[in-house]
Amino acid sequence: MNWHYESGGQSAGPIPEEELRRLLAAGTLTTKTLIWREGMAAWAPLGETLGAPSAPPPEAAGAADGEAPQPGWIRCTATGKSFPPSEIVYIAGKPYSLEAKDSVVQGVVQTGAVPTDLGERTGPAWEDRATLGMWKAALETIKAVLLSPGDAFATMKREGGLGGPLLFMVIFGSIAGIVGVGYQIVIQKTMNSAMPQLQEAQAGNPFAGGLPVAAWIAVAIFMPALIALGSFITTGIAHLSLMICGGAKQPFETTYRTYCYAQGAAAPLQLIPVCGAYLAAIWGLVVLCIGLAKTHEIGTGRAVVAVLLPVLLCCGTIFIVAVAFGATAAMAAKGGMN
Repeated sequence: MNWHYESGGQSAGPIPEEELRRLLAAGTLTTKTLIWREGMAAWAPLGETLGAPSAPPPEAAGAADGEAPQPGWIRCTATGKSFPPSEIVYIAGKPYSLEAKDSVVQGVVQTGAVPTDLGERTGPAWEDRATLGMWKAALETIKAVLLSPGDAFATMKREGGLGGPLLFMVIFGSIAGIVGVGYQIVIQKTMNSAMPQLQEAQAGNPFAGGLPVAAWIAVAIFMPALIALGSFITTGIAHLSLMICGGAKQPFETTYRTYCYAQGAAAPLQLIPVCGAYLAAIWGLVVLCIGLAKTHEIGTGRAVVAVLLPVLLCCGTIFIVAVAFGATAAMAAKGGMN
């Protein structure tokens, strides 16, 4: 369940209960802080509603020596750890630890904005599917990623495992992919029926009229496995490209989660006949660039370069090989003439 809490006279949240307890254990909130969730008649003190805090979790430990945070310690916006006030600096009104200051300043220079508070990263809705229900969480996630990608990825959890995002991508990528296979079979059959002369002229070539129907069916059957395998390969290349561009501010897990939510949300666009596959490919890349910029907190330009770099290298390699092959063929033809 998600909670709202009083902060500076205003309502903050919603955040999940485990995050609320972590803030309480870290000293950011107190047992007297007013909290509320849907279904409650009125706001109530946190201590009376959830009880006394348990032992602070490991991530709430101090900066250097692993001590549990003491009363009065302040939570670093960038790392989520708590530190004594003497080890805290304020940037744009938000508290940051001294150890995080350099990376925060660098991020501000690159993006023009301070990093998002970790406490605000509770999304997307798919992460709360156990409460919302799978299909409601899925629809809310797809809507948020497609229509408001900046906000969706600015609040996406950077960590939380690979299984959830992978499941999201496999489900909706497979549905869209299987429907796309059906479209291809129908288009292929229609074209072969409309142009029998072409089919006769290319007799003997098993692929003249496109892939055999059996091959398309095999692709549909293995679609989930192909999507899962492709997600790891593609994300690995993208993360390496981010590292080359100096934009990998977060671990591989963050890049993978971003990729799965971006591509998984764009996949249903393939259900649109004729142009759906093109829309999904183009908007999927746009959303991925925005997502990487938000989750790694880098400039959008750097994210675009990181996404397009593998494509440019691949196209460049093909071009060089084609030119080399053409030159070799021309030289061979010239030698034969002599």
